[in-house]
Amino acid sequence: MTSRLVAPVVATLLSLGCASQQQAVRPSASPPRIQHLDAVLAAAEQYPCVAGLHPIPATFIDNGVFAEVPYQSFSNGNVELNAYGDPADLVGLEAGTRNEDAATQQCLVQFIAAQTLSQLDQQRVMRMTAAPMLDQQPGLSVEVTPRNAPDAYDAWWISLERPEEIAAHRAPPEELAQVTQPQAQWSPPPPMVSVRVARPYVRYPTYRPVRPAARVYVPRFTRRAGIYLRF
Repeated sequence: MTSRLVAPVVATLLSLGCASQQQAVRPSASPPRIQHLDAVLAAAEQYPCVAGLHPIPATFIDNGVFAEVPYQSFSNGNVELNAYGDPADLVGLEAGTRNEDAATQQCLVQFIAAQTLSQLDQQRVMRMTAAPMLDQQPGLSVEVTPRNAPDAYDAWWISLERPEEIAAHRAPPEELAQVTQPQAQWSPPPPMVSVRVARPYVRYPTYRPVRPAARVYVPRFTRRAGIYLRF
């Protein structure tokens, strides 16, 4: 999440201006169901299983549910957290672990439940007691994925998905060019002292395999008027 000057951001807005004028920005069809990313990261410090998260490279995804949806990834060495879409209006949130400890998995369920914005959704998450398990309802789906699932990367996952909003948060090619970079160029951002406890950076490996020539999402990005921009 390298810092950027204002000028590149302005240039990006100008370069995307014509496209944004030709294509009306689609507002969210449903209200947010997941806490914004800053709140998620602040809450993580209150849960032993996810405390101490550090940013890690988020590998570009070109297939599956979250194909071409920008996301940010974090790890504390025991748990990986992925937050998909606009950081201020997440369309997906998942936490995974390769630790078989039932207490760790239950802690992740409690943490993810607390990141929903309604009591009913919190109750739905807390009822997820087995893997695989899927609670698919309009607006928000909740899923537990076992380690042996094809897309699990040998990790157990608890996840939230807003299926009606995911398509609207995919980034077109010109925006993907702005918010991705070669893996070799990725570096962690300055610590966000206001959100999390400041601590020395630790580079943890990602669960998704990263090829040497792979592109990853920049450490920090935002979304303004339906356009993804890098910090």
